[in-house]
Amino acid sequence: MIFNNLKNKIKLDELFRFDKKTNSYIIDISIDHYGALYSSLDFSPFKNRDLDDELIIYLEDSIEDIPFKYNLLVNINMPQNIYDEIKEARGIKEIKHYFLYLHRKKKREIYEFYKSAVGSFILGVLFIFIVSIIKKNLPVTQVMWEIIIEGFYVGGWVFLWEFFSLIFLDSNKEKRKLKQYKRVLDSQISYTYHNKK
Repeated sequence: MIFNNLKNKIKLDELFRFDKKTNSYIIDISIDHYGALYSSLDFSPFKNRDLDDELIIYLEDSIEDIPFKYNLLVNINMPQNIYDEIKEARGIKEIKHYFLYLHRKKKREIYEFYKSAVGSFILGVLFIFIVSIIKKNLPVTQVMWEIIIEGFYVGGWVFLWEFFSLIFLDSNKEKRKLKQYKRVLDSQISYTYHNKK
């Protein structure tokens, strides 16, 4: 009951416009000038500038709300009087480029997750194997040795738990994020211009 209340269905139609032809939800972004797409802390020329942090958060949160069965359209609303074909094309390219960077970065992180998981698994099995060999073949009578051996035994299980945690819990979150970035890369980005009132 509690979980049902927490998981109230988000009314997507109240948050986003829907395009029936393409089975897509439209994420609308309203800005006053092309420079608003970029971080105010990045003073480099327009080429390869960082995107605005709030824009990235807004896109990520919006994508998270829209189920995978729907396509995405990103629509940037701007005043008609500042239309610039070159800046428009550059903005689309920069958004795609930035999310491609995030996608590649996330893939590297997932690779590191798996590498770390394999390392944890090997160490866990090794520790437990060594402890079982020592217990079978050496008479352990001193309390200190017993503590050390039990420490290795517990350590082995901790490493195995780390393996399962990385493989089944953490990596799933990271894979979901990877899919979200891919959705931006596969989405159509367009501009809509309006007369400023």
